[in-house]
Amino acid sequence: MVLKAPFMGQLGGVSSEHPLASVAGYRVLREGGNAVDAAVTVSLTLAVTQPHLGSLGGDFFALIFESSTGKVHCINSSGWSPKKLNCEFLRETGFNGIPVASPHAVVVPGLISGLQKIHERFGTFEFDELAKPSITLAEKGFPISYGLSKAIKRSCSKLTDTAVKNYFFKNGRPLEAGEILAQKQLAKVLRSIASDPRIFYEGWIAESLCEFLNSKGGVFEFDDFKDFEGEWVDPLRSAYRDFEVYEVPPNSQGAITLLMLNILENFDLRDLGLLEAKRIHFFVEAAKRAYLDKNQYLADPRFAEIPLEKILSKSHSKELAETIEEESVLLDVHLKPGDTTNFVVIDEWGNIVSAIQSIFHIFGSGLLDPETGILLNSRASYFNFSGPNRLEPRKRPLHTLSSVIAISEGRDEYLAVGTSGGDYRPQQHALLLTNFIDYGLDLQSAVELPRFLWNGDAKILIEEGFHGLDVLKRIGHQPIVQDYPSKTGVAHCGLRKGKVTMLSADIRGDGLPIGLIS
Repeated sequence: MVLKAPFMGQLGGVSSEHPLASVAGYRVLREGGNAVDAAVTVSLTLAVTQPHLGSLGGDFFALIFESSTGKVHCINSSGWSPKKLNCEFLRETGFNGIPVASPHAVVVPGLISGLQKIHERFGTFEFDELAKPSITLAEKGFPISYGLSKAIKRSCSKLTDTAVKNYFFKNGRPLEAGEILAQKQLAKVLRSIASDPRIFYEGWIAESLCEFLNSKGGVFEFDDFKDFEGEWVDPLRSAYRDFEVYEVPPNSQGAITLLMLNILENFDLRDLGLLEAKRIHFFVEAAKRAYLDKNQYLADPRFAEIPLEKILSKSHSKELAETIEEESVLLDVHLKPGDTTNFVVIDEWGNIVSAIQSIFHIFGSGLLDPETGILLNSRASYFNFSGPNRLEPRKRPLHTLSSVIAISEGRDEYLAVGTSGGDYRPQQHALLLTNFIDYGLDLQSAVELPRFLWNGDAKILIEEGFHGLDVLKRIGHQPIVQDYPSKTGVAHCGLRKGKVTMLSADIRGDGLPIGLIS
């Protein structure tokens, strides 16, 4: 049974985690804008309405399917650490890691550069026009969503700095759903960005952020912002069944989605059952082997040699698949949860954007610059002090963010997939894709189906609805059954098949799919 109605139409649409962002993007499409135009508006609007997940102080990745050429493009706009930050400095100041609630956890935010890059290449509307909905919402305010209200209440111990409390608390208590959140300083920032996005990196905004972070003990210089730009990169690509699946390359861990699919391709998933324990076992064992490759190889490719050809080769995945047996293998792999927000846009010409933005942990570092109203990320806390993901100056941390576009020309199906979830994201992407491709579920059912996630040791978080879980205990797993729906990520997906567009939003979130029918 479908719990949340999908959108179905013929002229495209938007699915995002906040209804106001979906409506803003829909209006751009209705006025003749393309998918990238709408994506810019959706992203900026989410930064205002979902600050705890993907503020202006975070990063941005997107896959863009260009229908006129049939090509998939990828923008990586993930920020780097300041050039004065290194392991030796942190050890000397008493740190053995990077605390989340710390100026050292902040990287230069990449979101605005990423939006500027995709707009310059594919946009048709003026950037200042696309920024207007976000400026209005920041200036006049909007009703707090249930998701944001719950997040504030869960994060009271983190939101202790005066500036951040002034935003998200009223008379000492967390804002409730339905109360109005206005962000006057953020509106000023958005007006500056609307006139010239590089002001974020080369003007008063960068100066303010540097001054604020350094007042908290950070080591940023103006040039750390001035020198930063998002980067066009080649997407990763791998065949799965009769689909070509595209993912985001390192420093993203998108390769792990493809490696998991390549391993699972060696099994007849239909024989394992859709909601059966056997499917969970083989899927989790595939994840364990894929995540070992993540830890061993993946990092910023400017600082590490990454054997992508080996990781994505069918021979490598076949060898890993052959090691999967009926018993569980216990691996000591630590997975870090995270929170983010993703969205999908499809336009009437068949262009598709699958995008994601994030400040990593909920409310990021918990640091909000009072002059700009920008809540800052905690992305650098993902760095290690050794290995390929070792902290180094001007290095981008290994990233949990990625998104998916999958294409089957034979089936005339163009699929966009995205979800929140930190380190769990490759598992979530693989689950959604196998639900759709192997089990033949429609898009909304694929999103709503109960999920399971391996958490890095013997434990498996499983939403109620699966069968035969005693089998998992007997072979060495520790199933932890949770109510449905639970916190297993929030997905937004889109499908173009022929002239029909379907867009889905997850029952696990506040999102809305909306589009044009004529």
